[in-house]
Amino acid sequence: MQIETIGKYQLHLLAHELPGGRTWDPFVTILKFDDAAGDFRCVLEKHRASETPAPTYEEAIEAARRAGTAWLQREHRQ
Repeated sequence: MQIETIGKYQLHLLAHELPGGRTWDPFVTILKFDDAAGDFRCVLEKHRASETPAPTYEEAIEAARRAGTAWLQREHRQ
């Protein structure tokens, strides 16, 4: 798992190895810092980042990063 911070948000990037060990499923969880609580709260629970598994762990983490940043961009447009 990797954690990346973008402003008040944390992206938790995950990749789970699928049976057979040849592909990885990417997931992202997003937390936002809540000033009132002084802590992070989950705004996107573990979300599958791609319908297609990635051939490597690194590519799965990158797919999770892309999905997380796309979600943040959509949220900030609203």
